[in-house]
Amino acid sequence: MSDGVIAVGTDGVVTTFNHAATDVLGFAQPDVIGKQYAEVFGHERPPAPGRRLTEIHGKDGKVVPVNEKCSPISDRNENHIGTLYVFQDLREIEALRKEVRQKDRLAAIGQMAATVAHEIRNPLGGIRGFAALLERDIDPEDPRHRLVQKILTGTKNLDGVVSELLEYTRPVELSLRPENCRELVEAAIGNLDLEGRDVEIRNEVDPAECVKADSHKIRQALLNILLNAVQSISGAGRVTVASKVDEEAVTISVEDTGCGIAPQDLDKVFTPFYTTKEKGTGLGLALAAKTVESHGGSLEAASVLGEGSSFRLRLFKAEQ
Repeated sequence: MSDGVIAVGTDGVVTTFNHAATDVLGFAQPDVIGKQYAEVFGHERPPAPGRRLTEIHGKDGKVVPVNEKCSPISDRNENHIGTLYVFQDLREIEALRKEVRQKDRLAAIGQMAATVAHEIRNPLGGIRGFAALLERDIDPEDPRHRLVQKILTGTKNLDGVVSELLEYTRPVELSLRPENCRELVEAAIGNLDLEGRDVEIRNEVDPAECVKADSHKIRQALLNILLNAVQSISGAGRVTVASKVDEEAVTISVEDTGCGIAPQDLDKVFTPFYTTKEKGTGLGLALAAKTVESHGGSLEAASVLGEGSSFRLRLFKAEQ
């Protein structure tokens, strides 16, 4: 049966532990049968009959949420001889619920962001226009000219954030064509601003590999990933872009020697507005992930804190 089954005698000794329980909890039958339940799982099991949502500790120490039904066991003379626990693993259901809640939150954030972006863009255009008039009328040698230039720079940066917000909330429209992977990476590298940084960029992508992609959008996604890699490096460092091919797809990896990402933060890097940088918007990697997923591909991250990170972009191969 697919449900886990554990039978415990009145003395607390486990008498039955089926294969489904092994699959869910990781314990082999010899690890459990004939031993005290509390010794194996770290606590006593309540014998009260009924159905309940509870948790069981697996062999690796992780807590497994389960839907459990507890029933008494009696012999042919109606003597109580133990308790039977039948449980279902709820991890997949909980993961799906979490994913649905996350998508609902992102949808709400997207609607809010689109509204805010439109409300900001109109007055921002006026500020930028009036600042441009001031810049034209003030002598370049006047100290106030520098202040006006700061206003223009600030409005330009803010307009870029607004554009990213609107881009994230819009549906992705693709124009798919066969594109050379190495050329896509070279174009993205060409748009990197490395001024003042001691960072080496290596393009080791196989020039023979092609993917089915919207070149403009994938170049922008690669640029966002590369920017993240470069900005993670303080001092001298290296970013290496390489490729690996299988029967269906090409995986482009971007590996850096930067500061790395803490394990508890790794699953947040593609979440909109999440950033560890003082001046980051938290939209670059989120936009990259959205773009890649719209191509039917995937974008994954791996990292070791203090040693660097790796982002793997997987896209379907173009028909030769």
